[in-house]
This record gives sequence, structure tokens and C-alpha cells, in this order.
Amino acid sequence: MSREIPGQLWKKATSTVGLVAVRHEDGVNVMSAEWSYFVNKDPLYAAVVLSPRARTRELLPVSGEFSLTLCSEEQAELADFAGSFSIGDIDKAGAELLGFGAPEATGTPWVDGGLVALECVLRDTVPFPVHTMFVGEVVAVHLPDTDRRPLVKHGAMHSLGEPVRRTAVVATAQILADRTLRVAATGPSAQGADVWRVFLLNGDGTKVELGEHPSHEYGDFLVDLPLPEALLSTADARIMVEREGARPGYARVLGA
Repeated sequence: MSREIPGQLWKKATSTVGLVAVRHEDGVNVMSAEWSYFVNKDPLYAAVVLSPRARTRELLPVSGEFSLTLCSEEQAELADFAGSFSIGDIDKAGAELLGFGAPEATGTPWVDGGLVALECVLRDTVPFPVHTMFVGEVVAVHLPDTDRRPLVKHGAMHSLGEPVRRTAVVATAQILADRTLRVAATGPSAQGADVWRVFLLNGDGTKVELGEHPSHEYGDFLVDLPLPEALLSTADARIMVEREGARPGYARVLGA
């Protein structure tokens, strides 16, 4: 362990590359923004975090709006190009690979070919010690005709891999103030009946069955049970939750 923060530690994170377009007096500038995110659901807000070298940081407050295209994996070359030059070097809009869509709710065109293109009205600017975050309310959305896969930034640019298959239950347990036992768990979808089985494991390895229970909201598990007498007399008791087709989950009993 060290208090020294290694350089470029932020490259350990993962994000979807964004293409930010903003109008200026001579046309439209497009840049790549590795830190592009949704930051609110309703209303829908999106944010981009820009470095001091980005000329868009000067243009965006003047324009008061921007478009953000979350890149598809087919746009790796375009994302690299848009991030390699500044508007101070050359007008990037001449690249034939760069196609614009007509805006509907703002005056800013959006880059075609991505997962989704968002027309945004600037709502807030958040200065950090070096970078600045620009937060926009999404006022129009443009989706492609077919689903596309994201262009993922994790150091280098990557295609999205296969979905991770969950194979184990994760559980926790707590004694509440009213002396009931609350158990919560998540796990993969059941291969058979939608059932969660709960057990109390005594210190000697014996199991006390605490019943079979259906899923809670969104397919997770949450249940309140009468406090087992065995739990009061066993200092090192644990809870085990089973789900068909998954490894069981174990929990210390908080508040015991």
C-alpha cells in the first residue's frame, strides 16, 4: 500500500467514448471526450468532462448547447481522429468519415453512426482543479435503425465483450430493532422454480432450515423472518442462501 498516486490511474476506469459537437462562428467543431456520462435520469442529463487543452471548453458556454454522440465500435478511427487535432490546428469537419445529422430541438448538428446521439442544452458548469464538467439537459435523442455495440475506452479502445454470467449468490443478514431477521441476496435467474432457500449454519456445521421464499422486486431477494432461537445461542452462526443453478451465498449476522 502506498500514498503515492501512480500516473494515469484514471485509465483503470472504463467509459464509452463520446463525440462532442458545438457550434462556433465559423461552423461546427467535433472533439472526442473519453469522460462522457449520463448523470441524471429524469430529466435526462448528460455530462462531458473537458481538459484545459480542449477549445470546446471555450466554445460551449458561448453556444449554450452541444450534441453528444456515444460512439459505436465502428467509430474507433473517427474517435481517434477527433481526439488528435484541435480546432486551432485545422477544421476537422472536412473528414468524409464525419457525417452530421440535422438537429430537431437545438441548432447543433450531431455526429451520425453512434449508439445514440443527444441534443443537449447547457444547464450547469462544474469547475474542477484542472478539468471542467459541462452538464446538459437532453432535449432530443437520435437512435440508429439497428442496435450497435459501444466503443469502450479502458486505456486503449476496445469492443464490448460477452456479458458476464453470474454464478453465485451474494447475501447479507441483519437483526432488526423489532427482533426479526432480515435477509437480502442477489444471484442469477433460477434455472427451475423461482425459489430462494435460507439456512442458519450453527458453529458445529449443522443447518437449520429457515424456509423457501420467492423473489422480491426486480428478481432479487429480501425477506423478514422470525428470529431463530438457535441464533441467540450461537455466537458464530452464519446465514446461507441457496438458489438453483448457483453457488450458495454466506453472510455474517449483523447485530447478533
